[in-house]
Amino acid sequence: MNDHFWPSLYPGIIVGLLFGLAGGGFLSMLTGAAGGLAGAAATYFLITWLGLQDSVVSLAALIGAAAVAGYVGALAGSRLSQALAKRSARSGR
Repeated sequence: MNDHFWPSLYPGIIVGLLFGLAGGGFLSMLTGAAGGLAGAAATYFLITWLGLQDSVVSLAALIGAAAVAGYVGALAGSRLSQALAKRSARSGR
């Protein structure tokens, strides 16, 4: 993983999109993917700093962090879309 920064972020995007699909809605998918991407990037730098590249531990950590961050991102997107729907319903649109 040392010289493969972008390929190590793909699990974050994929897992985040899957959580976003489960949350429902396009906004939830986007925020889930962004959360998964952020979680995978943060974990990549932590793994590189700890020197655990090219091991099963690094892959498990990437997928786990992407799952947690993707879930949080998808949840935030779902709540944001609900709040926007409430707001537009109150304004009569």
